[in-house]
Amino acid sequence: MKSIAALLALAGFSVASFANPPATPASPAAPAAAVAPAGHPVGMVDMGKATAPLTKKGKVLEVVETTSFTYINIQDGSKKLWVVAPTIAVKKGDTIGYADAAIQKTYHSGSLNRDFTNIVFTSRVVVDK
Repeated sequence: MKSIAALLALAGFSVASFANPPATPASPAAPAAAVAPAGHPVGMVDMGKATAPLTKKGKVLEVVETTSFTYINIQDGSKKLWVVAPTIAVKKGDTIGYADAAIQKTYHSGSLNRDFTNIVFTSRVVVDK
């Protein structure tokens, strides 16, 4: 062990530096996991790994993008509501399928500085082809 320590010392390292290596930063190529926004009724969940069934549909009326989420105003039958999901490419006029979730009557988005009514935080949205 002393010979290894001596070689490390000559190279400018110490045995302690190998015993407690510095933390490695996350790879910049790895995407950050989408988590529910603050105030989400379920809390901070990983929405990026969702496999929930798409039990609801709606026609897209408006789209608002944030860094990690897409807010989609839809017409679902006779009701209009907002569906919030991890970022997805969607545009006005598209039809989406989404995983059902409880409707939150009011929600204030701090990042958008905007109040929403009848909003659903879903784990999954797919644009119909």
